[in-house]
Amino acid sequence: MFVTKTNCQTDKMRPQAPSTHRSLWLGLWVLIVRLRFFLVLLAVLLLVGYWHVLGNYWRRLTGSGPVAERSISLDTEYWCPMCPGVVSDWPGKCPVCNMALVRRKKGEASPLPDGVLARMQFSPYRVQLAGIRTASVEYRPLLREVVLVGLAESPNSAFTAAMRAEVFAADLQFVHEGQSIAAESDSLPGHIPFQGRVTRIEANSVRIEINDPDHELRPGTLVTARAQAPIMRLAWWQRAVIEEWRNESAVDLAMHALLSPAIPTVSGGVRSLLSEARTQAVLAAGWGSAVPCSAVIDHGSLKVVFVETGPGMFDAVEIMIGPRCGDFYPVLRGVSVGQRVAAAGAFLLDAEMWLNHGLAATYFGATRGASEPSPPTPSTTSSSPSVEDKLLAAKQKICPVTGQPLDSMGGPVRLIVEGRIVFVCCKGCEEPLRKEPDKYLSRLSSTK
Repeated sequence: MFVTKTNCQTDKMRPQAPSTHRSLWLGLWVLIVRLRFFLVLLAVLLLVGYWHVLGNYWRRLTGSGPVAERSISLDTEYWCPMCPGVVSDWPGKCPVCNMALVRRKKGEASPLPDGVLARMQFSPYRVQLAGIRTASVEYRPLLREVVLVGLAESPNSAFTAAMRAEVFAADLQFVHEGQSIAAESDSLPGHIPFQGRVTRIEANSVRIEINDPDHELRPGTLVTARAQAPIMRLAWWQRAVIEEWRNESAVDLAMHALLSPAIPTVSGGVRSLLSEARTQAVLAAGWGSAVPCSAVIDHGSLKVVFVETGPGMFDAVEIMIGPRCGDFYPVLRGVSVGQRVAAAGAFLLDAEMWLNHGLAATYFGATRGASEPSPPTPSTTSSSPSVEDKLLAAKQKICPVTGQPLDSMGGPVRLIVEGRIVFVCCKGCEEPLRKEPDKYLSRLSSTK
């Protein structure tokens, strides 16, 4: 009886263990079923957030991927379709619009328009760092001032004084008989300028009559007279404008004759006629299109301005200008009213153009035209990385100083630090790297 009772109690206690485990699994399953949507959403978010990390691990394990293959290609380059001036030997993103650079073969770039010497693209940071400021080409009243210095002579009458002044040959074209002048003398400081006029023009001098009813200008007094001539009303300038209009009209009519059968909307000289009518109206008022003097770079026979054609993009354009009028130059050819040119920082752009002129001509087909030889390209040391350096840079990937990709600031720049080849994104990172090599080189070790 005792044995039987013990067996009965044992049989009653055995089912309790399986029942507990079954309840736990059942509860866990119910929890998973209820939270299945949240778990799936969490998995998707983790996959999207770490997709680039998983991709890097996959390329590292399989040894495949576009970066390792494309970065060592010597016959290809990478450019930005939105910012054509951005060209790099390395894949990456455009520093201006942050768009991924597109691969192409070298020499596939389309040529620049005629008259454009080079095209350069700068990031907003570089534009601000260089202090580049633009100004609009606009109509202005352009007056050429001629300074005439001479000695007062014996008065011609009771109310006037005479003066004879020497004139430079280049300034004779801006002086004519009957022209009004304003005269002053250092012997009469603060005196209101005397009014007068040009009475006679001789070989290299002019005769001036000055209104002096009080006889303040005594004979022998040094007098400075200033005469102003509106450039737009000079006969030779008007002839130059008309000649330029004739050339433009000839091109317009030729395009109409060639394209009108295929494109009926092409105007047959109407555009040039309207443009000339506007120009003549402005000339009659003594106004003309002008650019700031600071925007013009003078290379002797070549005058250049940098026209802004996009955000941070500048085209070096050859222009034809007239004599300086104050702080502006009148423009005959090259730019039109409404365009913006670099008025501050033009010398920095010019230096960049000459340093990289050969590169711009190769990539963009920049020319000065068939009638003039191209400017000589200064000899510079080639900075193209070797295949071995490209492989090392592709393996390093990031700059140890900034943590950004090596091509983010125009790099990579090759350095030797503590006997080790290291690449940085720009020359500005060289100094901090050499000062604290252990600090920055440890970052490269941690990324391997």
